[in-house]
Amino acid sequence: MKRTFCLISIVALLAFGCQTHRSNKSLAEVDSLVVAELYDSAYHLVNTKFEPSYFSPEEKAHYDLLRVQTSMLVNKPIESADSLLDGVISYYNQHVSHERLADAYYYKAIGAYKAKDPQQSIMLYKKAELHAKQSGSLYQQFKIAEGISFVNSRCAKFDLQLEYTKEALRIAKAIDNKNWIAYSLYRMDLAYYKLNKIDSAFYYLNQIPNYIQYVDNQDRYILLSNVAILLKDKSPEIAKKYLLESLSIKELSSAYAHLGEIAYNEGHPDEAYQYWKKALTVQDASPKDGILHCIIDYDIKRGKTDSICERVNEIIAIRDSIDDKLKNDTIKDLQTRFDYEVAMHEKDQTVIRWQWALIGLFVIVVGLALYIIIKRYKEKLLLKNHQMQIQEYTNQIGLLKESGEGASQQIEMLSDEIKKIMDEKSPRLSQGRM
Repeated sequence: MKRTFCLISIVALLAFGCQTHRSNKSLAEVDSLVVAELYDSAYHLVNTKFEPSYFSPEEKAHYDLLRVQTSMLVNKPIESADSLLDGVISYYNQHVSHERLADAYYYKAIGAYKAKDPQQSIMLYKKAELHAKQSGSLYQQFKIAEGISFVNSRCAKFDLQLEYTKEALRIAKAIDNKNWIAYSLYRMDLAYYKLNKIDSAFYYLNQIPNYIQYVDNQDRYILLSNVAILLKDKSPEIAKKYLLESLSIKELSSAYAHLGEIAYNEGHPDEAYQYWKKALTVQDASPKDGILHCIIDYDIKRGKTDSICERVNEIIAIRDSIDDKLKNDTIKDLQTRFDYEVAMHEKDQTVIRWQWALIGLFVIVVGLALYIIIKRYKEKLLLKNHQMQIQEYTNQIGLLKESGEGASQQIEMLSDEIKKIMDEKSPRLSQGRM
């Protein structure tokens, strides 16, 4: 029975060990996908491949960090992100990992900014920066420098924005990541523009075209459009080129709107009107009320009063839809949050039960192993004592035999003692001799 229980315990531990090895390998795979900027694949893997109930505390901390990280990278943030990151930070403060702490503080800083707490966001970014320097990860240092630069720009601290943008550009050039260089040049241009250093701003703006080709299509059209907006007053022809290239990748109502503005400023109101009408047909999140005002102004100047009421109604409908969406999103968020918290509570309870079961099994196995070790040690010690006692009796018998006659009674008594030890106290000695 004892052997059966011991075998079951060993098999359970081996299975747990195999599961742990597979989990560590899969978590490392997610890390690799994130570094390679394959965010959708990383998010899918995190949400489909793992069973957290089998995780060790270290794996749980790593998994929670990846859950928050990948959800933010694909713009699908989870409600419990802040509390999950608190747990991650608590664990890695005790079991120091500067790389993981840098990531945890970084994503917590993003959450603080979204919660409209820029001061807390900056403090968290600074903690992330400290750990990133200790980890030596240039990837982390770059994204943290970008984050600090962004928050400072929103808080109108343009000198600090410029300082951290320079740091981001330095790191991007150090590792020759042309994608990062393109974004850093764009942010350098914005920083100098905000500081009213127009010549410096255009110095960096003019370098961007050399790197735009290295930006992924899913981001390139936005960067092209943003660069065009900065150029549209000083270099309208180049701005038009970038806007058209952006539209060849993906249609943006704002890109058509800016093309319309450029055409209007160049004295081509009819062309501008066609661009504005095209902008209305693009289904994206950008509000269209500004475009509709331009169209109404054009119609009034040309006496097209029959469509003005219709356009005004469209503007009212857009603003009403925005209000309704905000209300509906609030109601939806409340329901989703409630359902999510209930589901997570049930999941956490399951995890706790599994953890206690595994801890209990581990304690039993360790206790059983200690019992066997101690028992064997005592048996070995006792056996050694009996061997020494038999050896002593044997030596005495030898001496008595050498002394001559008259010692037979003592020899017989000592022989009986040896037999008694071998038969009753240490049968193993008898078996060994046989």
